[in-house]
Amino acid sequence: MPLKLSLLVLALPFFFGCAITQNVNTRKSGQPWNYYGNLKVVYQDQTGGARVALVWLDQVQFNRVERNQFQKTVQTNLGQGYRKIGWVAAQSPFFIDPYEAKKLAADKGANLVVGCWFKPRGTTANGPTLEYWYQLLYRPPNYKPPPTPPRPAPKPAALPPRHPA
Repeated sequence: MPLKLSLLVLALPFFFGCAITQNVNTRKSGQPWNYYGNLKVVYQDQTGGARVALVWLDQVQFNRVERNQFQKTVQTNLGQGYRKIGWVAAQSPFFIDPYEAKKLAADKGANLVVGCWFKPRGTTANGPTLEYWYQLLYRPPNYKPPPTPPRPAPKPAALPPRHPA
């Protein structure tokens, strides 16, 4: 009897003391999965309420560009079938790690982050404050670009009129 009782005492915490935790088999798209600090506070959703895809962290690419190329790069990606998922803009004296932006992008359903950081204009010399811009974009993995219309064939040059000799 004491052996059965001791086994029961050992087994009870296993059944009643464990909390069910998230695992990769139960993750749903748009569900918070990673920790990304205070970026969620400055995140602006641009999906318009549309459903987002299930994206894993290793599927997110990061593209750092210079400030003067940021808008052009985003527009180029939009022309390649990407759509805007979200936007992060913040000023901070602390470095905002692009890896944190990638984790946020994965949770929000983006598979590309275009980012840049720079010293904002008009800042005082009180500290090294930087401004960070991160644009989160998504393109379906099976995306096929629309076919380009064929070019019209060039018209042959007109022949000069014939004059009777």
